[in-house]
Amino acid sequence: MVTPASVLVSFAAMLALMGITSTSWEFAIRDQVLPQLGMSLGTGFDDASRWRFILTAVAFAALSQIGPALMLFRAMRRLDQARIAVIKAREEADSLARYDPQSGLPSRRMLRDHMRKRLAVSTGTSGYALLLIEIDRFKATTDLHGLQMGDKLLLEIANRMKRLLPPEAIASRVSGEEFAVFLPRPGKLEALGKMAQQMISHLSVHYQLEGIDARLGATIGIAVTPDNGTDEGDVMRAAEAALYRAKHKPGSYRFFEPAMDEELKRSRRLQRDLNGAITGNAIVPHYQPLVRLADGEVVGFEVLARWNHPTQGFIAPDVFISIAEDSALIGQLTESVLKQACLDAAKWPDHLKIAMNLSPIQLKDIGLPEQIMRTLKTCNFPPRRLEIEITETALVDDDKTANGILTRLRGMGIEIALDDFGTGYSSLQNLRMFPVTKLKIDKSFVRSMNRDANAKKLISGILALSRSLGIATTAEGIEEPAEADHLASIDCDFGQGYFYAKPMIADDVPRFLKGNARTLSAAQ
Repeated sequence: MVTPASVLVSFAAMLALMGITSTSWEFAIRDQVLPQLGMSLGTGFDDASRWRFILTAVAFAALSQIGPALMLFRAMRRLDQARIAVIKAREEADSLARYDPQSGLPSRRMLRDHMRKRLAVSTGTSGYALLLIEIDRFKATTDLHGLQMGDKLLLEIANRMKRLLPPEAIASRVSGEEFAVFLPRPGKLEALGKMAQQMISHLSVHYQLEGIDARLGATIGIAVTPDNGTDEGDVMRAAEAALYRAKHKPGSYRFFEPAMDEELKRSRRLQRDLNGAITGNAIVPHYQPLVRLADGEVVGFEVLARWNHPTQGFIAPDVFISIAEDSALIGQLTESVLKQACLDAAKWPDHLKIAMNLSPIQLKDIGLPEQIMRTLKTCNFPPRRLEIEITETALVDDDKTANGILTRLRGMGIEIALDDFGTGYSSLQNLRMFPVTKLKIDKSFVRSMNRDANAKKLISGILALSRSLGIATTAEGIEEPAEADHLASIDCDFGQGYFYAKPMIADDVPRFLKGNARTLSAAQ
């Protein structure tokens, strides 16, 4: 390492060498060399003159070396500082690679190193388990409350996990909202399932931080060795596949099964194709009529997204919508389908509405109303002709944010319908608080009302409730004339189902409307 002392020593050594050389020249060498060269020694050159020459030579040598020496010293110091900075950066990078800075837990890399070492010495009689944990609604919460709140939540999640785990377990944060736990496999899988359920309960308790009440959840996929693999890569993939299946029911856990692996691979292929399908308008709207039960007039159409994959054929909406939600494509999907629907509906009679479902995730996006309004303006489609359908679950997840978004949409003139009413968590308080203009009675009640007296009573109760609140009603899943007649007789406002028509492509709508005389007369 270069130090001031080392530079001074070098400088002093140089001056000493210059002094010795000059002295030797003046008192020993010069008198012998100059005559040999035919040069005169001169007169009056006494010892005092010689010493003045020596001191002058040394002084000039010193002056000539001070500048370069200082520059060299500064350059060496900077080089040394840079070397120290590189060492520190490497140490920090190694620390970041081994530990997650937000949660303080080991990183994915450290987890895999730990798994690799343990599995390498694992015997056939011993095994390990990997729990892959996704924190439900974490991204939506950080989007709403900011990254600083997200960091605090991560630390609290990590602390809750560590309090619950046995000493021999290692917990890790493997990605944004995913954690993992690797531990020796208990004797029975039931014990592992019990631990997973305890962790779900433990991580789902409300988080009270800085006056904010965050409601999160947890979903877990489990893989065990040696049944599901013997190296860290296979075990991690098995846990990912189990987590993917468990996410169909948030707040649950699933053990890996061989069939899940193919399901995960198919999902990843669809995820790769989904973005192109959205941008290329390969996901198209189909339309199912909404009928006024009193006179059979068509008053609008529900918009249903359909994807006919070029190699895999028809993809069920719940499959590709779930993938869109997981891959942050749900906003683009909604915008694409809504734009197509508005352009189609602009060609229909002006009184016909279109009704479109929103994902619960979208009711956490405070920019949603402006996005919808931009689409409507682009298509020159009036907001009064649009009805937004939401599920009861969306209201429960974050009622304050959802209420703000729905209130703004309603203020723009857009109707708000509560879909699948009676199957979720709605209460009279929710109906009073949210700007709902319509209730959609779930088809399960409609399909069972002719054989179940209680279902019929429930429908009558829902209709009475809606009338008292001034809210319209739509019955879903009507398939028989008797169902339509009974619902009309008890003053249900609207209906939809295969009794009227199956969902149809846009080109078939004019033909359907032409066959419905009441719709044509209303349009004239």
